Amino acid sequence: INQEMKTCGHYCYPSTLKKCCSCEDMRPIPPPGEGYECYIDGIGYTTTADRDDGYCPVCNTKNYDRWMSRVQKELEQKRNEDEAKKLLLKEKNEAAEKDRINNCDKRHGTIRYTNGDVYSGDLCDGLPHGKGKMEYGEANEDDAIYYVGEWVSGKHEGKGKKLWVDDMWYEGEWRHGMMHGKGIHHVNDVDVLDGTFEEDEFCG
Repeated sequence: INQEMKTCGHYCYPSTLKKCCSCEDMRPIPPPGEGYECYIDGIGYTTTADRDDGYCPVCNTKNYDRWMSRVQKELEQKRNEDEAKKLLLKEKNEAAEKDRINNCDKRHGTIRYTNGDVYSGDLCDGLPHGKGKMEYGEANEDDAIYYVGEWVSGKHEGKGKKLWVDDMWYEGEWRHGMMHGKGIHHVNDVDVLDGTFEEDEFCG
């Protein structure tokens, strides 16, 4: 089992805790005959747990099997979530490529994308290129409402304005789809950034 020495001088499983499980445990000691609160499937919350039941397997070696079982479940859950994200991204990319191919012959017009976005303006090779406006569908991850301005190969490039929900907007220069150059970023009524940006970061 991996372990590290904490500031209290005791060894513990590597984590963000500064002290070991026992030294970090500030719970009051229960009255004689009572234990600590815990949750048991099918029963609910009880006060039958020992003080060290939730400690890492370094601080309480009896917890090794239960600890490793929990770690394995968390790893499995993360793997499943990563696989789901990969599948979603693959489907998104496939739909975007299909939309592009279906509009390769256009040089100007309106495209209604599979994801709900609607673009009107100049096109090249099935992608926004030149001047145009993209109205984003409700499912977009960026919480954007629209972008109007200049495009290069499907990305914001040149001058343009983008509006997000809650009246957050940026108007100015773009490069590779990011705020880059001179512009104004209205975050809210208090925070308004006016100056130079580099790759979405305000430089002053």
